[in-house]
Amino acid sequence: AEHRISAEMSESPASVFKTVSSKDAKAGSFMVVELDSKKKLTLSSHGEGLEALKKALDDAKCMWVCYNVHGVDVRANVESVRTKLVQINWVGEKVPAMKKMNALAGKTAVSKLFKGVAVTIDRTKTDDISTKDIVDALASAGGAHKPTYYGFGCGEKVDLEFYDPVNK
Repeated sequence: AEHRISAEMSESPASVFKTVSSKDAKAGSFMVVELDSKKKLTLSSHGEGLEALKKALDDAKCMWVCYNVHGVDVRANVESVRTKLVQINWVGEKVPAMKKMNALAGKTAVSKLFKGVAVTIDRTKTDDISTKDIVDALASAGGAHKPTYYGFGCGEKVDLEFYDPVNK
């Protein structure tokens, strides 16, 4: 499995979002944005997989993540895949109190960029970002019926057949 992190400044957040959120995007595709000095959203990085995402988050910054999780339903000989976009509002533990306001300042711009998000979670520590954490958020958000499993990219998946959110 390949763990990529890259950010080419020529790529606009909107074009990267289009790629990350498309139904053809790989499970685990993600992008990270932050506010620049002019309070404009800029692409910080994009890549694949939770481990790569955790490396892309900065403890001293407010950042926003769009993460593509695949809800895969397996029935008889048909497999259907639904893209679930998860937004993570990141305020690193080392962000000074005055700068935490940037988290609020960026939310409006981020909500315009990240369209079709299934769930939003707020996090301050990378240890609190896990497949279990995201599955719990998706399960509580509901939906028509739960898939057979959620795919997180890089071979990571959570099988829901035996998943019981009550007994965490």
